[in-house]
Amino acid sequence: MAKSTHTYHLLLVDDSSAELRLMQEAIKDAELEDMVRLSYCYDGEEACEFLRTSGVMGEKIDMVLLDLNMPRLDGKNVLEYVKSTEGLAEIPVYVITNSNYRRDMMDCYNLRADGYLQKPSEFQKLVDFFTSMKQSILVRNKLSIFWIEKTLAELGGVA
Repeated sequence: MAKSTHTYHLLLVDDSSAELRLMQEAIKDAELEDMVRLSYCYDGEEACEFLRTSGVMGEKIDMVLLDLNMPRLDGKNVLEYVKSTEGLAEIPVYVITNSNYRRDMMDCYNLRADGYLQKPSEFQKLVDFFTSMKQSILVRNKLSIFWIEKTLAELGGVA
């Protein structure tokens, strides 16, 4: 497989610094860290402002990994903002949340979330998610939601 020369910009949005550190470690274990640049936001308002500013500055965000339950502005509101804003609507948004409520999942898909993953209780499953992201980059030369979910299912994850 060819090595990707493009660095993909991921925006991680979660109000828990522990969850963000866990995702960083999973990215490292998946050997994805050299392929991505990470930005962090700790609540929904900060995420919307970051995305708005990035758009004005012409900085491309390749994917948003979004928690649902956050202070000030929750993930559903952020998702609705992204998918209804010209220049942002094309950004894939993958919801990664502790919520296992079917209603939350349906709401997110109705708001045009590109993917939904309940935060796995096992660290290896989170590594598998980021490994599937790496495979998407290596095989498809882009972050493809279809490829990520296909690879995650093959790894035994929960796509």
